[in-house]
Amino acid sequence: MNHEPTHPEAPNALTRLALDLDHAYPWCTYRILGTTDGGRPLQALTVRGGSDRTVVVLAGAHPDEDTTHSLFRLIHRLAAHPTLRAGANWHLVLDADPDGATLNHFSGPSIADHFDHRAFYRPPTDRQPLWGFTLQDPPGFAETKTTLVLRSLLDETKPDILVDFHRCLSGGAYTLTTRTHAPTNALTRLVASRAGVSLALSGDEGGDPLTDRLAPGVWPAPHDDGLGPDRRTSVWHYAAHHHATLGVVVEAPNWIVGPDREDGPKSADRLRDAHARLAACADSLPDLALTLHGEAARSRLGLLLPLADQEDGREHSIGPVTDWTILRVSTALAAHAVDTDGPETAVEATVDLHHHLLASTTQRLHYRPVPPSNAVAYHLGALAAAVHGTPGLTTLWNRQ
Repeated sequence: MNHEPTHPEAPNALTRLALDLDHAYPWCTYRILGTTDGGRPLQALTVRGGSDRTVVVLAGAHPDEDTTHSLFRLIHRLAAHPTLRAGANWHLVLDADPDGATLNHFSGPSIADHFDHRAFYRPPTDRQPLWGFTLQDPPGFAETKTTLVLRSLLDETKPDILVDFHRCLSGGAYTLTTRTHAPTNALTRLVASRAGVSLALSGDEGGDPLTDRLAPGVWPAPHDDGLGPDRRTSVWHYAAHHHATLGVVVEAPNWIVGPDREDGPKSADRLRDAHARLAACADSLPDLALTLHGEAARSRLGLLLPLADQEDGREHSIGPVTDWTILRVSTALAAHAVDTDGPETAVEATVDLHHHLLASTTQRLHYRPVPPSNAVAYHLGALAAAVHGTPGLTTLWNRQ
């Protein structure tokens, strides 16, 4: 029954595991919650722990982030160990964005592997089911089918806790909560130490605009009142608003990057140069609106110049977040170029620019990958602390 993948080709391995557990244990039930805009099933495994308390766990909400191993290990442990699942009924969403997942094929731990234009997709914010919620009634935008299915699950289960697994690209591990939560504040440092990962020291490291730190490695989840003119908000804030749910977002890094002491104006120049070259490539290609990758490139190209202006005002650069912003644009633009079969010279120039940006970033940054086992340990430890506090950690770690 151990189908854990050697690398995260998530949906198939998790589906096989969920179906096996559904057949093996009466307290496990696999179900299809609905279908996505692309017609793919949105799958969940319910693990009953004999309580009215309810926990919903999401994985894959950002399809370019590897959370498969963490959910795989969580499912295995909840199903097999009654003490771990006791005190809650668990609804585990196997992949919160199956449409996005089909465009990602993780091939290795390096930066070059991650930003492979043939196998990478990160949706624009307005295409992310995670950020497809609103507190307005009626909504100010057309909601995706995936978002509607997730909302139906929340309205059906009215969870006490919603845990969402993520992988920030670099920096330390951190956790976000929709309200102050004493066990998370008290135990996050211990969880990180046990997992062998360092905690984020500032809210800038992972790219989230975080302020008002609650405890080491813990910040309030941002944007509870929504983003943009249509006031999009997250799945966690929707659940908190409608069902008094505690939202817990758990971020484990992909890479540990050595200290970057590049000065802010130098980083700003790099951002402006990248913007100019990427914009020129975009102008030479077919309309970016023609592909999902093109839409993603367009949505992030506009972030580079404001980020450069911010860097100009800093003595030292904010760090690798600037690199990830550039590479998300170049990767998507190269994929769009290939998908649309634009003019040969334009396609070649765009792909060459992406490879140049990728190579220069890899050469400049001193980094090492965070092993999947460490990310799993942080994800599961943060979840156990949020759901059961110190007794949950004791149970989890005694089972390892």
